[in-house]
Parts: sequence; structure tokens; C-alpha cells
Amino acid sequence: MSKANWPRPQWQDSGDEAFLLWFVFGDFGTDFQVDAERYRTRGTPPGVEVVRYVNRELAKWDGYPLAGTLGRMLWEEDARLFEQAKQAGECVMLRGIVEDPSDLDALRDLVGTITALVDRGGVAVVDPQMLSMYDAAEWHRRYFARDAFNVRDHVLILCSEDERSAGRLHVHTRGLRKFARPDVSVRNVPPDAANLAGELAERFVAFQSAGGLVEEGREIEVDGMPEGIQVHHAGAEDDPEFNNRHLALRWPD
Repeated sequence: MSKANWPRPQWQDSGDEAFLLWFVFGDFGTDFQVDAERYRTRGTPPGVEVVRYVNRELAKWDGYPLAGTLGRMLWEEDARLFEQAKQAGECVMLRGIVEDPSDLDALRDLVGTITALVDRGGVAVVDPQMLSMYDAAEWHRRYFARDAFNVRDHVLILCSEDERSAGRLHVHTRGLRKFARPDVSVRNVPPDAANLAGELAERFVAFQSAGGLVEEGREIEVDGMPEGIQVHHAGAEDDPEFNNRHLALRWPD
């Protein structure tokens, strides 16, 4: 077996599946061939489909990424790029489910394929799992300029008011379903502990993307805190806050 380019050194099989989804908007012409060596890709991974749509026809679909709540968020993030995507003639959807991968080379393959699409007329790439959209230059800089895996390119860490605890914050992630792993939710965080909670979430992100498994009831130690925080598995893949299951943690009062 050849050595992985993007390994998962702590991988254990979770029995779950990784969900992969991107949309590339643009006008791609007739030449749809991808130079495998140039774009560092072995092709489309098994279980993933790459489908080319007429943009105005795809817009009729309930899951169209430029509509609904996600569409409003993307417009607020970059209205100019949003309009370019909406006016594009075509959209290519890359979507699929793969068994918990022992390495991340399938993700690397798709990064290369998306980069090839960007170079053939793509103007915007939407990653719904990260609630994010990138223009061609940003995609190249962030994802392809270096052949190196950076988990923060693929997982978002957010901080918002905790609607369940007045005056407290909710630190949570999106995107770990790409790695067949649950996202992370840390509730009841005091405002002055936001950075510490963010670092805790980042530890979970790094560990899980590397293939580690977090068991139910595990107690996590946090620097400067006299007691640990227990981890509980919660949620479901249709939870709109995560579009994934999650690890639920509650900061001590």
C-alpha cells in the first residue's frame, strides 16, 4: 500500500461515513478533462459524484446553496461574489459519502478537482458545511498553493450567545462530518473564557480530523480549572445547527 499524502495518524474506524459536498459556480466550456499530475488528484473518489448543472435549473432545487438561510449568509459575507455566482451559467456539484477514511487523500483529490474547475471558469466555490464561499484567488491561496492539510481550512469554529444560558457563550464547530466525526459544542462558556473554550474545541478538531475517537463520558482537563468537563454524544445528522451529530460539553458554573 502506498504512503498517504494526507495521513490520519490516529485513525480508528468509527463505523460512520464521511459526507463531502461542494458547489462550484462558473462557465466551464467543453473541455472538462483534469490534468491529474498538475492538480494532485487521482480522480473522483468512489462514492462521490461530480454533476454539472445549468445554474438556473439547479436553483429550483430545495437544497440550492444560494437560497434560504445559507444564501442570506453568503450574500451578507460577500454580496459581489454572491451575485457573480448567481449569474453564472453553470454549477458543478461534488457530493458523496465514503466510509470512514483511514487517510485524507480522497479530500486531497477533491481539492485538486475543484481547483481545476476554478481554473476552467469557476468564479465561486461554496462549502455548505462551513457556511462559506470563496472566489478563485482565495480558493487557490487557501487550499492549493501548498500541498499540505490544514484542518482549519475545512472546519469552522464559531462563537455566539448561548440561548440556553443568559450571559454565556456557545463555542461550536461545523465541518467535522467531512471526517466521519461529530462536531463539537461547548455551552455555558463565560465571556472571559471564550479563548480557552475555543482552544478546547480546536483540540477536538485536530484530534478527530487525525482519526481519533472520543468516547462517551470522557472527562477533559482544562488548564486552570479545578474540575474536568465530561463529553456526551448528542444530536443527529439532520440537526440544522451542525448538520451533524456533536460532542456536547458544558462549561462549569
